[in-house]
Amino acid sequence: MKKRQSKFKVGDTVFYPSAGVGLIEGIEDVFIGGQCDPCFVIRIAETQMTIKIPQANVQKSSLRPLLSSRKLKELFRILSAKGNRRVTGGNWTDRCRELDRKINSGSCLELGEVVRDLMRWKQQSGLSFEESMLLKTASNYLANELAAIQGIPAEAAIDRIRSHVEARAA
Repeated sequence: MKKRQSKFKVGDTVFYPSAGVGLIEGIEDVFIGGQCDPCFVIRIAETQMTIKIPQANVQKSSLRPLLSSRKLKELFRILSAKGNRRVTGGNWTDRCRELDRKINSGSCLELGEVVRDLMRWKQQSGLSFEESMLLKTASNYLANELAAIQGIPAEAAIDRIRSHVEARAA
């Protein structure tokens, strides 16, 4: 059986779901389950966290390159689009669980939907504590990725995200 070559290499900036933007600093052999597996060593600058992902599990982990310019335009369209209405009935824990699933899916477009909807809900009627924490996490991930792509500070990236979300909300 032929091993597939990974599309990632040392020095690549990547997005790892549930951690954010990181830099592949190296490849290290790690013993897992009695065998030696080569792992990507990824440093998440914002949290100073180091993550090791076996190369064989890269696809399952949803590790992805930063957004291309085409995907970035699509993300801005999502941020500016009409958002989902806040469902006030039903179980709020289910709603938060779904938002969390989208944040950790690895999809930049689902992440954009979460940021857009939570920012608008916050303006309309406020957020619960858990929703506020989800907004903080999602907007940090998105801002750090946008900052890395465009070479701007994260604060400027947040302002760009906010301007796209607010353009439609008015």
